[in-house]
Amino acid sequence: MSSSMIFYGCQKFVDISLFTSNYATMRLMQFIANGLPCPLWFAYANAGFQLLAGLMVLVGFKGRWAAGALTVWLIALTYLGHPYWMMSGYERLFNESMFYRNLGLIAAFAMIFVTGCKRYSIDYFLNQNSPINPYNPAD
Repeated sequence: MSSSMIFYGCQKFVDISLFTSNYATMRLMQFIANGLPCPLWFAYANAGFQLLAGLMVLVGFKGRWAAGALTVWLIALTYLGHPYWMMSGYERLFNESMFYRNLGLIAAFAMIFVTGCKRYSIDYFLNQNSPINPYNPAD
């Protein structure tokens, strides 16, 4: 899951037009800015968020909150970016598969948000000596 976020975040930094010309971005801009073009600062902020949150979940540093933020972001992205029910032909098939792929990512990130990153995470090692260890069910 994290690798998907990291890969696409890096890819957007290499070619920011992947974000600014994306169907989801255009729908979002239609929704919030009457179809004005996406500002570059927003595109770079989105790429940075995707990359940073993916890395945070991967290493387990503030993983719960990063996973929660990715869950909310993916819900909006999936709804705005892959409305396959409004499409036909190949476009519908492609967006339907992306929609259901994103549902799987949403479920996985939501599970991490609820349960935490556990034993092999930076958060686990940082909280190991705290008086109340959230990773030890005996506490």
